[in-house]
Parts: sequence; C-alpha cells; structure tokens
Amino acid sequence: MKKIFTLMLALAAIMPMKAADLSEHDANNVIGWAAVGKTTGSQDKNEITVTTFADLQKALNTSGARTIYISGEITMEKRLYVKNGNLTIYGLPGSKLVNPKNTKKEYNNSGVLYFQDAKNVIFRNVVFSCGGAFDVGGYDCLCLESCSNFWIDHCEFYDGMDGNIDIVEGSDCITFTWCKFGYNLPPQSTGKEEAADHRFSNLIGNNDGMSSDNGHMRVTFSNCWWAEGCVERMPRVRFGKVHVANCLYSSSVTQYCFGVGYMSKIYAENNAFVSDAAKSHIWKYPNEKAKEAHHFKLVNSLGAADVDLAKGTESHFNPSTAYSDVAVYAPDLVESTVTKFGGATLTEEQLKTRGNKPTAVEVVEASAEAKNVEYYTLDGIKIADPQNYKGLLKKRVKK
Repeated sequence: MKKIFTLMLALAAIMPMKAADLSEHDANNVIGWAAVGKTTGSQDKNEITVTTFADLQKALNTSGARTIYISGEITMEKRLYVKNGNLTIYGLPGSKLVNPKNTKKEYNNSGVLYFQDAKNVIFRNVVFSCGGAFDVGGYDCLCLESCSNFWIDHCEFYDGMDGNIDIVEGSDCITFTWCKFGYNLPPQSTGKEEAADHRFSNLIGNNDGMSSDNGHMRVTFSNCWWAEGCVERMPRVRFGKVHVANCLYSSSVTQYCFGVGYMSKIYAENNAFVSDAAKSHIWKYPNEKAKEAHHFKLVNSLGAADVDLAKGTESHFNPSTAYSDVAVYAPDLVESTVTKFGGATLTEEQLKTRGNKPTAVEVVEASAEAKNVEYYTLDGIKIADPQNYKGLLKKRVKK
C-alpha cells in the first residue's frame, strides 16, 4: 500500500492537474501546432489589470513579458496594432473587448486587435465583439499577420466586420481550443458596401499567389464551435496544414463549412455537423484556382460522410506526423461537450490556477515526437483505425 501511495504521489508530481469544472477532454494547456512552436506566453510575469482602452493600449505595447488581465467591458476607440510578444492575455469573467464601428466613414478604426510580427502570445477567456459583418473595407476581431506561436483558448469572437479572424502573411504554429465563433447582428445594407452579408468567420491565407505561405499557416482547431450566424470560412484555407478535431457546426445559415482553397492541406476528424445547413454544405472550392491543388480529408464525423480529396504533388497532411497531444473522442459527444464548455466559460479561479499550479504554461519539450492520433467509436470505445460511418448515418456532401 505504501508503494502504491508513493507511486500516486510521483505521478501527481509529473502530470498537469485540471482545474475544476473543465471538460474531461480539456488539456488545460497548449496543444497542437502551438505546442510544436513552443508557445509559453508571459509565464505569468509582470501582471497588470486593465479596465480602459488607454490601459490596454499601454499594456500591449510595453516591451518585455507581460501578463494582462482584462476587467469589465472595454470599448475600443480603434483597433490596436501590436508587435510585442511574450504576452499572456486573460479575460476575467464578464469582460469584453467591443468595437461597434461599422460604417464606411469609421471602417479604418474598426476591429479589435491586429498583431503583426508578434511571437509567443496566449489568449484565454477573452470575448471579442465588433459592429457587424458587412464588408465596407473594415477589419476583423483579430488579425494575425506574420505572427507565430499563438495559443487562443476559451475565447469568443462575434460580428467581425470583414470576418472574425484572419491568419495571413506566413503566420504559423497557432492553436485554437474551446473557442466560439458567431454572428449576432444581421447583415446591414448601406448601399455602399463591398458585400452586404460578409459573415465569413475564419480566413487562413489571403492570397493564392502568396507562395511564401507554403510550409507555414499551420493551425489547429480543437473543440471549437462555429455557432449561429456563421455563413462561410469555418475555416477557409490556403497553403496551410490545418487540423480540425472535435469541432461543432450548428449555424442555420451555413453556405459552406470548409473552404478547400489553393494548396490547402486539411485534416478534419470526429467533428459534429448538427444543423441541416451545415450537413448540406460541408465543403466547397472557394474559387477555380483552388481546384488546381488541394488536399482535404474528413473522417469520423457526425452528420457528414467521409471525404478524401487530393490533387497536386504533395501528400496528405496527417497530424499524427506532427504532434500527439490532440486526443479525439467520439463525435456524438461533441455537441453536448462543446456547448457546455466552449467559449469564455472559465472562472477567475480557473484562470489563475491550473490545479495547484500557476497558470504559466509548462515548458514545451524541444522535440515533438510523432505518434498516432487516437480514434473512438460512437460509443466511446477506443479503436486502432478510423471507422467508416457511411452505413450508419444519413449524410449529404456538397460537391
């Protein structure tokens, strides 16, 4: 008995503890491509709490590692450009970053945060809200340009003017976990907009001619939720190696979920498509160029048949060759799990502690050993290889 107790203590010392009331599937730590990139944030150094736009602007642009707690609702006077790295940004419960600007006259000050040439940043529990998704040349809730090593966890993004998130210009090693994307405001026609309805959520790669993006744009989405109002880009990918696992698609206005763009390499597994619109519009080539080269594999989904598309010289991307820390579970559990735990649901205690540890991310090992992704049946039984559910579910795939 003494030996068993000693062993339990030893295991407790090396295994990260989960905060209370998190999903059993929540690693509560950086995973996926952001872990391969060794994302650690500020290591909780130099804490500061911000309550105003001026406070936030100063904190984000002060050099050195910085831990920023957002308290209350902050109205953005304009979007903030940030070139700093080594940041951890926590949204305290009830906090929000809001920019309601949405006209042609105001478009240059629309959006919330625009990171450029920034590295090693963590967001947790932050809510972004903009003025409406009709494109008059406005900006997104969050844009990452030429950035790397970002972990975005338990955040929410609503009503980005051009879209909710752009990841562009060679950005790399980015992970979204337990995030929610949606549009609460209806399209609004002013007669001068470029697109009256631009509820296009997540763009990865902004130009078919950006060949320098190839080998970059590596992004993981785990336990994320494309909720009501999302029309397209969940995500839309060019060039990148993108892994989408255990994500939920529930928007009733979906026109396509996956945008299989030029040179895209997408591996999607154990996701749940629960709205009729999502089930009917799983994927699409966003333009003719996309048909020239692409790889898209969709396996083990609820509400969708398996898809295996391949054209071009490169082999399929499989996340098991890159990392082993994204453990998937049965797709029929996704809706109940993600709707309960997804989004900015973390308490202040959960933000500030990870079990009995500080919130600073454990130092990521220098090497990322490639292992197999785990697969489960709809009953939650672990299996060696993916199953084909074609005979079990009625599905439609848009060609």
